[in-house]
Amino acid sequence: MALVRVAEIYKKARQGNYGVSGFCAENLDMVLAILEAAEEVMAPVVVVLWEADIKSVGSGYLETIVKYGAEKVKIPVGIMLDHGSDLASCLQAMLNGHSGVMFDASHHDLESNISQTREVCRLGHLLNILVEGELGTVRRSFETTGPYSEETIFTDPLQVSMFVNETGVDAVAISIGTESGIPKEPPVLDFDRLRTISNNTDAFLVIHGGSGILAPDLRKAIECGATSFRFASEMRVAYLTALIEAKKNLPDDFPDTRSIYGPARQVVKKLIMERMKQLGCDGKAW
Repeated sequence: MALVRVAEIYKKARQGNYGVSGFCAENLDMVLAILEAAEEVMAPVVVVLWEADIKSVGSGYLETIVKYGAEKVKIPVGIMLDHGSDLASCLQAMLNGHSGVMFDASHHDLESNISQTREVCRLGHLLNILVEGELGTVRRSFETTGPYSEETIFTDPLQVSMFVNETGVDAVAISIGTESGIPKEPPVLDFDRLRTISNNTDAFLVIHGGSGILAPDLRKAIECGATSFRFASEMRVAYLTALIEAKKNLPDDFPDTRSIYGPARQVVKKLIMERMKQLGCDGKAW
C-alpha cells in the first residue's frame, strides 16, 4: 500500500474512538517489526523517526526503508519526524517523505515556542503536512544533562487554545505525567488535565513517553481525548535484551548474525502487536 498522510490516520482514529501508535524506528529491524506487527493485526501505523536517529545514519536512509516497506504491506503507513529541532530539519524531513513533523521548541520560553512553531506550520501546511508542536515538557529519564534531563513541566490547559490558534498546529504533544524512558513505576496520568485540554482544543493530542503506561490507562487516555501515543524505549530495551540472550548461543567460528537479529525482531514485533491491541487500532486498517 502506498504511504498515507499522518493526518488521515489521526482523523480516522478520532472518528473511530481508538488510539494510534507512533512507534520509533532506528534501524531496519525496528521498521520490519513495526510493519509486520501492523499488518498481522491489520492496524494503521505511524512510523516515527527521531531526529537524532536520522542524523546518526544520514538523511534519507531510514525514510527509504520505511517507504519501501510500506509498498509491501496492506495497511496504512505514515512517516513522521520526532523532535525536530529547527526549521531546516523539518523541511528536510518533509522533502524525504514525512507527511507529519513534530517540532519541539518546548524548552524555549512560550513566546519563542510559538513563533518558531508558527514558522514550521506555515511551511508544512503549504505542503499539506501535519505539524505537531509541544506545550509543556516531558523529561527524559535516560539523560543526565541538557534541557530534557530537567523536571517535567505539565501542560497548562489555559494555554492550549492560545498555542494552537497562534501557531496553527494540527497536533499538540502534551505533558500529563509521562516521562521518556523506562519508568520504575507505571506513570500516574493526570486525566482531569487531559480532559480539560481536550475540551479546550480540536487539535489532536499526542502523549510521548508511552513506555510503561498500563493498558487501562491507555484506554482511559483515549476516552479523555488523546489520539496518538509514542513508544520507543520499551522497544529498544526488548530488542537489545533479546540480542544479548540470543548471542549466548552464537558460535565463535561463524557468527551468523541472522540467528540473533531475527529472534530479537520477533520479540519487538510481539510487543508492538500487544500495544496496538491495547490502543484498539487492531482491525482498523482500510
